[in-house]
Amino acid sequence: MDDLCLLFTDLSRDEIPLITMLGFLLHGSADLLTARLGGAVLLPCFVDRPLPLEELEVDWRRTDSGTVVHLFQEGQSRPESQGDAYIDRAHFFSQEIPKGNFSLLLEGVRTADAGVYKCVVYTEQEQRETQVEIQELEWLVVTGADEPVYAHAGEDVTLNCSVDTHVNVTELEVEWRKTDDDILVLLYDDGENRPESQDDRYFGRADFFTEEIPKGNFSMKLRKVRTEDKGEFRCQVHSDTDSANSTNVFLIFLGYSSFHWLILGLCIAVIPVVLLTGALSVRHLIRGGK
Repeated sequence: MDDLCLLFTDLSRDEIPLITMLGFLLHGSADLLTARLGGAVLLPCFVDRPLPLEELEVDWRRTDSGTVVHLFQEGQSRPESQGDAYIDRAHFFSQEIPKGNFSLLLEGVRTADAGVYKCVVYTEQEQRETQVEIQELEWLVVTGADEPVYAHAGEDVTLNCSVDTHVNVTELEVEWRKTDDDILVLLYDDGENRPESQDDRYFGRADFFTEEIPKGNFSMKLRKVRTEDKGEFRCQVHSDTDSANSTNVFLIFLGYSSFHWLILGLCIAVIPVVLLTGALSVRHLIRGGK
C-alpha cells in the first residue's frame, strides 16, 4: 500500500489540480476514478508540506449521504467514527500522514461505492477541501460447475460457464480449453462463435448455447462423449481490461451406458444364433449336394 501511495505523490503537479490557499496547497484529482468491483481504489488527498499533527484533522465523507468514510483526529486514525459500510475497508496510509499525505485506500469496492467523496483538511487557522469521484465500476466474474460432470460414451453433456460483467458480452473473448492437453475446444470472439479455431477432435461436437450468450451464459454442450474427452476443462474469459477463469470442470468418463451394454449383449446373444444358422445352412447344402 505504501508503494502505491508514494507512486501517487510522485506525479507532477501539472497532472493534479491544485487548490491554492494562504497556508498550503491541497492536491486532489480532477480525473474521474475507475474501480474494479471487489478490488481497491486510491482516493488522493495531500498537501504540499507537512502540517503539525496536534492541530490537524482530516475528514473523508460521502457528499451525497454525509457518511464518514474515515477520520484522522488528535494525532491518530479514528476507525470508530467510520460509517458501517467503510469499517475495515477504508484506510489511511499511516506512515504517510506526517508527510502531508491523507489519501485513502478503499478496498473491496462495491457497487454502492460509486459517487463523490470529499476530503476536508482542518488546521487551527483554516480548513480546505477537495473532492474525488468514483464514476465507473468494472467487474468480471466467471462461475462454473461446483461438481464433476459424469458421462457415458455417446451421451451429450453440458459444462457450465456463466459470466457477470460491466461490459457488453460481444466485447468478450471466451475460450473453452481442455487443460490437461492444452486443446482449444471452443472459442467466442468478436461477437460470434469461431468454429474454425476448434481442435479437429471437437469440431461439430462442442457448441455454445447461442441464444443464451446475451444473458452471459457461455456453457458448452459436448455431444457424443468419447473416452478421450475425460479430463479437465476450463472456461477462460477476457475483456480489454481484465481476464478471469471459471472453476475447472472435470469430466469423468463412466464407460459405456446401459444402452450400449444392451446392444453389446444382444450382439453377443445373436452370435450363437448366427453361427448355428450358418452351420445348419452349410449342413443342408452338403446334404443337398449328395
